[in-house]
Amino acid sequence: MKFDSYITSGTKTAYTVKINTKKSIFDKFYLEKAAFTLAETLITLTIIGVIAALTIPNLISSYQKHTYVVGLKKAYSQLQNAMKMIPITQGCPAGDLDCAGWNESGHLDENGQWVSDVTNIDGQEFNGTRENKRLYLLSKQFKINKLCYNKYSTDESCEKLLRHFHDYGNIASFITNDGMIFTSYADVDINGFKGPNKYGRDQFYLDITNEDEESRYNIPQGTVVPWGSKLYADIHGEEYYWRNNNNCTTENVNKTDSDPTFGHHQYIKTQQCTGRVLEEDAMNY
Repeated sequence: MKFDSYITSGTKTAYTVKINTKKSIFDKFYLEKAAFTLAETLITLTIIGVIAALTIPNLISSYQKHTYVVGLKKAYSQLQNAMKMIPITQGCPAGDLDCAGWNESGHLDENGQWVSDVTNIDGQEFNGTRENKRLYLLSKQFKINKLCYNKYSTDESCEKLLRHFHDYGNIASFITNDGMIFTSYADVDINGFKGPNKYGRDQFYLDITNEDEESRYNIPQGTVVPWGSKLYADIHGEEYYWRNNNNCTTENVNKTDSDPTFGHHQYIKTQQCTGRVLEEDAMNY
């Protein structure tokens, strides 16, 4: 009875009005403070912009370096497999590069050019050039877009490809369907004509062992050896190991043709980055 009287006494109404009044005041305060002011918005955007400017270039650089590492590992693997497949595709026993025509005997002509005694493979004439013959045997193991021999090429479209490395000309090369460029000297550009076209970034050097190195060091001929690697140093001397010198550095790699210290020796220095990248599985420079 008392409870019912309390309900109808008007107290509830007064209490309810009091609560609603407080809620109305709170809603007004909250709604007024819910949005950022223009100044606050500009300050927030400025902070975000500064952070982005500091972090995004590093993220892009890290990603690009990662793609270079992946590309080099792919090229290295493909070249290793190609050397193994050359004898097989020529109908020879596995590992027999002599049978495949890789090591035909020859002599130097009057111009100092090595001339092979046998110049015909698969009906392909090489005019005595061992480098061109070897590049042809390699190219058979890839899906290629273009194969260009050096001074024997009369194809005008080959000029850009032949001069891609060093720009001092006429290095026999082929470009694959996926855009990699390989030369007769085992240079590789993992992304073809795309930039930056620098040794230690997208260009690398992979040596291929010969008969002499097989007999002297018990390393099978046709073994693909990265320049600057421990194996390369074991063959050619410890000064060629990337850990034993200061050649593969950011400063050396980033030098351009316009730098007065840039030259042939600069290529030799940065080619040693091949071994570093493959041994560290990263581009830490």
